Amino acid sequence: MNFASVLSSRAAGPILGLALLAVPAAAQAPQQSPCAPYEIIAASLNERYHEAPVARMLADQGFVIEVLASADGATFTVLGVQPNGTACLLATGSGFAFVNAAATPAPGTGA
Repeated sequence: MNFASVLSSRAAGPILGLALLAVPAAAQAPQQSPCAPYEIIAASLNERYHEAPVARMLADQGFVIEVLASADGATFTVLGVQPNGTACLLATGSGFAFVNAAATPAPGTGA
């Protein structure tokens, strides 16, 4: 499987995403996860789905997790970006929305 085939078949995204999330990105073999230079993936997602980065986190394992989403929330993509600039697709989906953490009580607080 390559990145282009995943982009052409977004329906496979949720299944692929669930399978990939079960295995840490750093431990995945290249043939299991569509990977390419970050610049190529980000440009392709922007061109095809109008997705742009909306969140970026540094994982304890030393790679960056980035969420890209379309402005209307219709689609999103989660990438794992290695220090060498290689990005791997972790998940794709639809219905992206920000959650207002201040408006939602934390679990177990009784609020």
